[in-house]
Amino acid sequence: MIEGSKRVPWILALGMFVIGTTSLSILGLGPALTRDLAVDPSDAGWLVTAFAATFALAAPIAQFTLGRRFKPGALILAGASILAASLIWSAMATSFSTLLYARIASAFGGALIAPTSAALAISLVPVDRRGSVLATVFAGFTLATVGGVPIATWLTLMLGWRGAIWGIGLAAILFVVLAAVFMPRDTGIASPGNREALDDVKIIAPAILLLGTVGMLSTQFAIYALMGELLGQQFGVSDSGLPIAILLFGVLGVAGNAVAGALSDRVGPGPLVWVSFAGLAASLSLMLIDLTPYLAAAALAGCAFMGTLFATPQQSRLVGLVSSEHHGFILALNSSASYLGIAFGSGIASSLAINLGLWALPLGALALLMATVAANIAFGSIKK
Repeated sequence: MIEGSKRVPWILALGMFVIGTTSLSILGLGPALTRDLAVDPSDAGWLVTAFAATFALAAPIAQFTLGRRFKPGALILAGASILAASLIWSAMATSFSTLLYARIASAFGGALIAPTSAALAISLVPVDRRGSVLATVFAGFTLATVGGVPIATWLTLMLGWRGAIWGIGLAAILFVVLAAVFMPRDTGIASPGNREALDDVKIIAPAILLLGTVGMLSTQFAIYALMGELLGQQFGVSDSGLPIAILLFGVLGVAGNAVAGALSDRVGPGPLVWVSFAGLAASLSLMLIDLTPYLAAAALAGCAFMGTLFATPQQSRLVGLVSSEHHGFILALNSSASYLGIAFGSGIASSLAINLGLWALPLGALALLMATVAANIAFGSIKK
Protein backbone atom coordinates (compact mmCIF):
# COMPACT_ATOMS: atom_id res chain seq x y z
CA MET A 1 0.00 0.00 0.00
CA ILE A 2 1.15 3.51 -0.80
CA GLU A 3 2.91 5.08 2.15
CA GLY A 4 0.62 7.06 4.42
CA SER A 5 -2.55 5.70 2.85
CA LYS A 6 -3.41 2.82 5.21
CA ARG A 7 -6.19 4.85 6.79
CA VAL A 8 -7.79 5.72 3.43
CA PRO A 9 -9.89 2.52 2.99
CA TRP A 10 -11.36 3.00 6.47
CA ILE A 11 -12.26 6.61 5.71
CA LEU A 12 -13.86 5.45 2.48
CA ALA A 13 -15.78 2.83 4.47
CA LEU A 14 -17.26 5.67 6.54
CA GLY A 15 -18.42 7.33 3.32
CA MET A 16 -20.02 4.09 2.14
CA PHE A 17 -21.77 3.77 5.49
CA VAL A 18 -23.22 7.28 5.13
CA ILE A 19 -24.39 6.54 1.58
CA GLY A 20 -25.99 3.23 2.51
CA THR A 21 -27.66 4.61 5.62
CA THR A 22 -28.95 7.63 3.70
CA SER A 23 -30.48 5.42 1.03
CA LEU A 24 -32.12 2.87 3.32
CA SER A 25 -32.85 4.82 6.51
CA ILE A 26 -36.07 6.16 5.04
CA LEU A 27 -37.59 2.71 5.66
CA GLY A 28 -37.22 3.31 9.40
CA LEU A 29 -38.17 6.97 9.64
CA GLY A 30 -40.79 7.01 6.85
CA PRO A 31 -43.89 6.74 9.08
CA ALA A 32 -42.78 9.62 11.31
CA LEU A 33 -41.91 11.98 8.45
CA THR A 34 -45.08 11.26 6.45
CA ARG A 35 -47.18 12.10 9.52
CA ASP A 36 -45.21 15.29 10.12
CA LEU A 37 -45.37 16.41 6.48
CA ALA A 38 -49.03 15.37 6.17
CA VAL A 39 -48.64 13.04 3.20
CA ASP A 40 -49.86 9.51 2.54
CA PRO A 41 -47.62 6.82 4.11
CA SER A 42 -47.25 5.17 0.71
CA ASP A 43 -45.51 8.33 -0.55
CA ALA A 44 -42.44 7.41 1.51
CA GLY A 45 -41.71 4.80 -1.14
CA TRP A 46 -41.00 7.58 -3.62
CA LEU A 47 -38.14 8.75 -1.42
CA VAL A 48 -36.51 5.33 -1.78
CA THR A 49 -37.26 5.11 -5.51
CA ALA A 50 -35.95 8.62 -6.24
CA PHE A 51 -32.66 7.88 -4.50
CA ALA A 52 -32.17 4.48 -6.15
CA ALA A 53 -33.08 5.70 -9.65
CA THR A 54 -30.90 8.81 -9.42
CA PHE A 55 -27.94 6.84 -8.10
CA ALA A 56 -28.30 4.13 -10.74
CA LEU A 57 -28.29 6.70 -13.56
CA ALA A 58 -25.76 9.15 -12.13
CA ALA A 59 -22.99 6.73 -11.10
CA PRO A 60 -21.88 5.56 -14.57
CA ILE A 61 -22.58 8.93 -16.22
CA ALA A 62 -20.50 10.75 -13.61
CA GLN A 63 -17.62 8.30 -14.01
CA PHE A 64 -17.72 8.55 -17.79
CA THR A 65 -17.72 12.35 -17.77
CA LEU A 66 -16.29 13.75 -14.53
CA GLY A 67 -14.11 10.72 -13.86
CA ARG A 68 -12.17 11.44 -17.05
CA ARG A 69 -11.37 14.99 -15.96
CA PHE A 70 -10.87 15.01 -12.19
CA LYS A 71 -8.71 13.08 -9.73
CA PRO A 72 -10.48 10.52 -7.51
CA GLY A 73 -9.79 12.51 -4.34
CA ALA A 74 -11.45 15.60 -5.83
CA LEU A 75 -14.53 13.61 -6.91
CA ILE A 76 -14.86 12.02 -3.47
CA LEU A 77 -14.56 15.35 -1.70
CA ALA A 78 -17.11 16.95 -4.04
CA GLY A 79 -19.51 14.05 -3.56
CA ALA A 80 -19.06 14.13 0.23
CA SER A 81 -19.79 17.87 0.30
CA ILE A 82 -22.94 17.44 -1.79
CA LEU A 83 -24.07 14.53 0.38
CA ALA A 84 -23.53 16.43 3.64
CA ALA A 85 -25.28 19.57 2.33
CA SER A 86 -28.23 17.56 1.01
CA LEU A 87 -28.68 15.79 4.35
CA ILE A 88 -28.79 19.14 6.13
CA TRP A 89 -31.31 20.27 3.49
CA SER A 90 -33.35 17.11 4.14
CA ALA A 91 -33.41 17.68 7.89
CA MET A 92 -34.70 21.23 7.37
CA ALA A 93 -37.29 20.33 4.69
CA THR A 94 -40.76 21.74 5.33
CA SER A 95 -42.53 19.96 2.48
CA PHE A 96 -42.47 16.54 0.89
CA SER A 97 -41.38 17.92 -2.49
CA THR A 98 -38.40 19.68 -0.89
CA LEU A 99 -37.40 16.46 0.84
CA LEU A 100 -37.69 14.59 -2.46
CA TYR A 101 -35.36 17.07 -4.20
CA ALA A 102 -32.90 16.77 -1.31
CA ARG A 103 -32.93 12.98 -1.67
CA ILE A 104 -32.10 13.30 -5.36
CA ALA A 105 -29.16 15.55 -4.45
CA SER A 106 -28.02 12.99 -1.85
CA ALA A 107 -28.07 10.27 -4.48
CA PHE A 108 -25.95 12.35 -6.85
CA GLY A 109 -23.39 12.96 -4.11
CA GLY A 110 -23.32 9.26 -3.31
CA ALA A 111 -22.91 8.41 -7.00
CA LEU A 112 -19.72 10.46 -7.08
CA ILE A 113 -18.35 8.73 -3.98
CA ALA A 114 -19.13 5.01 -4.16
CA PRO A 115 -17.49 3.77 -7.39
CA THR A 116 -14.63 6.25 -7.07
CA SER A 117 -13.92 4.96 -3.55
CA ALA A 118 -13.62 1.37 -4.70
CA ALA A 119 -11.38 2.30 -7.65
CA LEU A 120 -9.19 4.48 -5.44
CA ALA A 121 -8.84 1.78 -2.79
CA ILE A 122 -7.65 -0.92 -5.19
CA SER A 123 -5.20 1.52 -6.77
CA LEU A 124 -3.39 1.75 -3.43
CA VAL A 125 -2.61 -1.96 -3.09
CA PRO A 126 -1.06 -4.78 -5.13
CA VAL A 127 -3.38 -6.97 -7.20
CA ASP A 128 -3.20 -9.80 -4.66
CA ARG A 129 -4.72 -7.54 -1.97
CA ARG A 130 -7.68 -6.23 -3.93
CA GLY A 131 -10.14 -8.49 -2.16
CA SER A 132 -9.18 -7.42 1.34
CA VAL A 133 -9.19 -3.69 0.58
CA LEU A 134 -12.53 -3.92 -1.25
CA ALA A 135 -13.96 -5.73 1.77
CA THR A 136 -12.74 -2.91 4.03
CA VAL A 137 -14.40 -0.23 1.90
CA PHE A 138 -17.55 -2.28 1.36
CA ALA A 139 -17.83 -2.98 5.10
CA GLY A 140 -19.35 0.47 5.46
CA PHE A 141 -22.13 -0.28 3.01
CA THR A 142 -22.64 -3.72 4.52
CA LEU A 143 -23.06 -2.23 7.97
CA ALA A 144 -25.50 0.31 6.55
CA THR A 145 -27.47 -2.39 4.73
CA VAL A 146 -27.92 -4.56 7.80
CA GLY A 147 -27.94 -1.81 10.43
CA GLY A 148 -28.99 1.41 8.74
CA VAL A 149 -32.73 0.91 9.22
CA PRO A 150 -32.47 -0.08 12.92
CA ILE A 151 -30.11 2.85 13.59
CA ALA A 152 -32.43 5.30 11.84
CA THR A 153 -35.45 3.87 13.66
CA TRP A 154 -33.75 4.21 17.04
CA LEU A 155 -32.66 7.79 16.30
CA THR A 156 -36.20 8.62 15.18
CA LEU A 157 -37.61 7.33 18.46
CA MET A 158 -35.07 9.39 20.42
CA LEU A 159 -34.83 12.56 18.32
CA GLY A 160 -37.61 12.50 15.74
CA TRP A 161 -37.12 12.00 12.01
CA ARG A 162 -35.32 15.32 11.58
CA GLY A 163 -32.95 14.44 14.41
CA ALA A 164 -32.24 11.08 12.75
CA ILE A 165 -31.27 12.81 9.49
CA TRP A 166 -29.16 15.33 11.41
CA GLY A 167 -27.33 12.38 12.96
CA ILE A 168 -26.56 10.93 9.54
CA GLY A 169 -25.59 14.42 8.38
CA LEU A 170 -23.04 14.76 11.19
CA ALA A 171 -21.43 11.52 10.03
CA ALA A 172 -21.35 12.96 6.51
CA ILE A 173 -19.67 16.15 7.76
CA LEU A 174 -17.05 14.04 9.53
CA PHE A 175 -16.45 12.22 6.24
CA VAL A 176 -16.00 15.56 4.44
CA VAL A 177 -13.35 16.63 6.96
CA LEU A 178 -11.49 13.32 6.80
CA ALA A 179 -11.65 13.27 2.99
CA ALA A 180 -10.29 16.81 2.80
CA VAL A 181 -7.36 15.95 5.06
CA PHE A 182 -6.42 12.39 4.09
CA MET A 183 -7.50 11.65 0.50
CA PRO A 184 -4.39 11.24 -1.68
CA ARG A 185 -3.95 14.00 -4.23
CA ASP A 186 -2.24 11.82 -6.82
CA THR A 187 -3.02 8.10 -6.88
CA GLY A 188 -1.54 7.03 -10.17
CA ILE A 189 -4.93 5.98 -11.52
CA ALA A 190 -4.81 6.34 -15.25
CA SER A 191 -7.47 8.54 -16.78
CA PRO A 192 -8.92 7.45 -20.12
CA GLY A 193 -7.69 9.98 -22.60
CA ASN A 194 -9.75 9.03 -25.60
CA ARG A 195 -12.67 7.02 -26.88
CA GLU A 196 -10.44 4.22 -28.17
CA ALA A 197 -9.47 3.24 -24.63
CA LEU A 198 -13.10 2.66 -23.75
CA ASP A 199 -13.78 0.73 -26.93
CA ASP A 200 -11.21 -1.86 -25.86
CA VAL A 201 -13.48 -2.97 -23.00
CA LYS A 202 -14.99 -6.36 -23.65
CA ILE A 203 -18.71 -5.92 -23.13
CA ILE A 204 -20.32 -9.35 -22.81
CA ALA A 205 -18.54 -10.79 -19.75
CA PRO A 206 -18.93 -7.63 -17.60
CA ALA A 207 -22.57 -7.33 -18.69
CA ILE A 208 -23.33 -10.86 -17.51
CA LEU A 209 -21.57 -10.25 -14.20
CA LEU A 210 -23.57 -7.05 -13.72
CA LEU A 211 -26.77 -9.03 -14.30
CA GLY A 212 -25.52 -11.28 -11.51
CA THR A 213 -25.21 -8.26 -9.21
CA VAL A 214 -28.79 -7.22 -10.00
CA GLY A 215 -29.97 -10.76 -9.36
CA MET A 216 -28.12 -11.20 -6.08
CA LEU A 217 -29.32 -7.90 -4.61
CA SER A 218 -32.85 -8.65 -5.83
CA THR A 219 -32.68 -12.02 -4.11
CA GLN A 220 -31.60 -10.51 -0.83
CA PHE A 221 -34.09 -7.63 -0.78
CA ALA A 222 -36.97 -9.91 -1.69
CA ILE A 223 -36.44 -11.01 1.93
CA TYR A 224 -34.90 -7.95 3.60
CA ALA A 225 -37.53 -5.42 2.51
CA LEU A 226 -40.16 -7.05 4.75
CA MET A 227 -37.98 -8.99 7.16
CA GLY A 228 -39.67 -7.55 10.25
CA GLU A 229 -43.09 -8.61 9.02
CA LEU A 230 -41.76 -11.99 7.85
CA LEU A 231 -40.18 -12.80 11.22
CA GLY A 232 -43.07 -11.49 13.28
CA GLN A 233 -46.14 -12.60 11.34
CA GLN A 234 -44.88 -15.69 9.53
CA PHE A 235 -42.55 -17.19 12.13
CA GLY A 236 -43.92 -15.77 15.37
CA VAL A 237 -40.89 -13.79 16.55
CA SER A 238 -42.12 -11.65 19.45
CA ASP A 239 -41.88 -7.86 19.60
CA SER A 240 -39.20 -8.17 22.27
CA GLY A 241 -37.32 -10.77 20.25
CA LEU A 242 -37.37 -8.86 16.96
CA PRO A 243 -34.53 -6.44 17.86
CA ILE A 244 -32.37 -9.40 18.87
CA ALA A 245 -33.13 -11.17 15.59
CA ILE A 246 -32.26 -8.04 13.60
CA LEU A 247 -29.07 -7.61 15.62
CA LEU A 248 -28.07 -11.20 14.80
CA PHE A 249 -28.86 -10.46 11.16
CA GLY A 250 -26.55 -7.44 11.28
CA VAL A 251 -23.70 -9.21 13.05
CA LEU A 252 -23.72 -12.10 10.57
CA GLY A 253 -23.89 -9.68 7.66
CA VAL A 254 -20.76 -7.88 8.82
CA ALA A 255 -19.09 -11.25 9.48
CA GLY A 256 -19.82 -12.38 5.91
CA ASN A 257 -18.11 -9.31 4.52
CA ALA A 258 -15.10 -9.85 6.79
CA VAL A 259 -14.78 -13.49 5.72
CA ALA A 260 -14.99 -12.43 2.07
CA GLY A 261 -12.13 -9.99 2.60
CA ALA A 262 -10.00 -12.61 4.33
CA LEU A 263 -10.55 -15.36 1.76
CA SER A 264 -11.11 -13.64 -1.59
CA ASP A 265 -7.40 -13.15 -2.28
CA ARG A 266 -6.47 -16.59 -0.92
CA VAL A 267 -8.95 -18.94 -2.59
CA GLY A 268 -9.99 -16.69 -5.47
CA PRO A 269 -13.29 -14.89 -6.00
CA GLY A 270 -14.96 -17.62 -8.08
CA PRO A 271 -15.22 -20.28 -5.34
CA LEU A 272 -16.49 -17.73 -2.83
CA VAL A 273 -19.28 -16.70 -5.18
CA TRP A 274 -20.42 -20.31 -5.48
CA VAL A 275 -20.27 -20.79 -1.70
CA SER A 276 -22.42 -17.67 -1.39
CA PHE A 277 -24.98 -19.07 -3.83
CA ALA A 278 -25.13 -22.46 -2.12
CA GLY A 279 -25.34 -21.06 1.39
CA LEU A 280 -28.01 -18.52 0.46
CA ALA A 281 -30.06 -21.21 -1.28
CA ALA A 282 -29.84 -23.40 1.84
CA SER A 283 -30.91 -20.55 4.15
CA LEU A 284 -33.83 -19.57 1.91
CA SER A 285 -34.93 -23.20 1.60
CA LEU A 286 -35.07 -23.51 5.39
CA MET A 287 -37.45 -20.55 5.48
CA LEU A 288 -39.94 -22.48 3.35
CA ILE A 289 -40.71 -24.82 6.24
CA ASP A 290 -42.42 -24.15 9.55
CA LEU A 291 -39.50 -22.97 11.69
CA THR A 292 -39.46 -21.97 15.32
CA PRO A 293 -38.83 -18.25 15.95
CA TYR A 294 -35.22 -18.92 16.93
CA LEU A 295 -34.48 -21.04 13.85
CA ALA A 296 -36.17 -18.49 11.61
CA ALA A 297 -33.93 -15.75 13.02
CA ALA A 298 -30.91 -17.99 12.45
CA ALA A 299 -31.97 -18.70 8.86
CA LEU A 300 -32.39 -14.99 8.16
CA ALA A 301 -28.95 -14.33 9.66
CA GLY A 302 -27.60 -17.04 7.36
CA CYS A 303 -29.03 -15.10 4.42
CA ALA A 304 -27.18 -12.00 5.63
CA PHE A 305 -23.88 -13.88 5.97
CA MET A 306 -24.09 -15.54 2.58
CA GLY A 307 -25.37 -12.43 0.85
CA THR A 308 -22.50 -10.22 1.99
CA LEU A 309 -20.02 -13.00 1.19
CA PHE A 310 -20.86 -12.29 -2.46
CA ALA A 311 -20.07 -8.57 -2.80
CA THR A 312 -16.27 -8.49 -2.50
CA PRO A 313 -15.46 -11.37 -4.87
CA GLN A 314 -17.99 -10.02 -7.36
CA GLN A 315 -16.23 -6.66 -7.45
CA SER A 316 -12.84 -8.40 -7.71
CA ARG A 317 -14.05 -10.33 -10.74
CA LEU A 318 -15.35 -7.18 -12.38
CA VAL A 319 -12.17 -5.14 -12.00
CA GLY A 320 -10.18 -8.13 -13.23
CA LEU A 321 -12.00 -7.92 -16.57
CA VAL A 322 -10.95 -4.38 -17.46
CA SER A 323 -7.82 -2.27 -17.42
CA SER A 324 -7.14 0.04 -14.47
CA GLU A 325 -8.34 3.19 -16.23
CA HIS A 326 -11.82 1.62 -16.47
CA HIS A 327 -12.08 0.43 -12.86
CA GLY A 328 -14.10 3.45 -11.77
CA PHE A 329 -16.55 3.06 -14.64
CA ILE A 330 -17.12 -0.69 -14.19
CA LEU A 331 -17.54 -0.25 -10.42
CA ALA A 332 -20.00 2.58 -11.08
CA LEU A 333 -22.03 0.20 -13.21
CA ASN A 334 -21.86 -2.36 -10.39
CA SER A 335 -23.15 0.27 -7.93
CA SER A 336 -25.99 1.03 -10.32
CA ALA A 337 -26.74 -2.67 -10.65
CA SER A 338 -26.85 -2.98 -6.86
CA TYR A 339 -29.45 -0.23 -6.51
CA LEU A 340 -31.49 -1.64 -9.39
CA GLY A 341 -31.45 -4.97 -7.58
CA ILE A 342 -32.51 -3.37 -4.29
CA ALA A 343 -35.40 -1.59 -5.99
CA PHE A 344 -36.49 -4.66 -7.97
CA GLY A 345 -36.22 -7.05 -5.03
CA SER A 346 -38.17 -4.71 -2.75
CA GLY A 347 -40.89 -4.42 -5.39
CA ILE A 348 -41.05 -8.20 -5.73
CA ALA A 349 -41.36 -8.54 -1.94
CA SER A 350 -44.29 -6.10 -1.80
CA SER A 351 -46.04 -7.78 -4.74
CA LEU A 352 -45.65 -11.28 -3.32
CA ALA A 353 -46.78 -10.22 0.17
CA ILE A 354 -49.89 -8.52 -1.20
CA ASN A 355 -50.92 -11.19 -3.71
CA LEU A 356 -49.76 -14.44 -2.08
CA GLY A 357 -48.69 -13.73 1.49
CA LEU A 358 -45.45 -13.47 3.40
CA TRP A 359 -44.81 -17.20 3.08
CA ALA A 360 -44.01 -16.65 -0.63
CA LEU A 361 -41.05 -14.34 -0.03
CA PRO A 362 -38.41 -17.10 0.34
CA LEU A 363 -39.85 -18.85 -2.72
CA GLY A 364 -39.61 -15.68 -4.80
CA ALA A 365 -36.09 -15.08 -3.54
CA LEU A 366 -35.08 -18.62 -4.55
CA ALA A 367 -36.42 -18.03 -8.06
CA LEU A 368 -34.34 -14.84 -8.34
CA LEU A 369 -31.30 -16.70 -7.02
CA MET A 370 -31.67 -19.40 -9.68
CA ALA A 371 -31.63 -16.70 -12.36
CA THR A 372 -28.47 -15.29 -10.77
CA VAL A 373 -26.84 -18.73 -10.79
CA ALA A 374 -27.71 -19.06 -14.49
CA ALA A 375 -25.96 -15.74 -15.19
CA ASN A 376 -22.88 -16.97 -13.32
CA ILE A 377 -22.83 -20.19 -15.36
CA ALA A 378 -23.07 -18.13 -18.55
CA PHE A 379 -20.15 -16.00 -17.39
CA GLY A 380 -18.09 -19.13 -16.73
CA SER A 381 -18.84 -20.43 -20.22
CA ILE A 382 -17.68 -17.19 -21.81
CA LYS A 383 -14.47 -17.12 -19.76
CA LYS A 384 -13.62 -20.60 -20.96
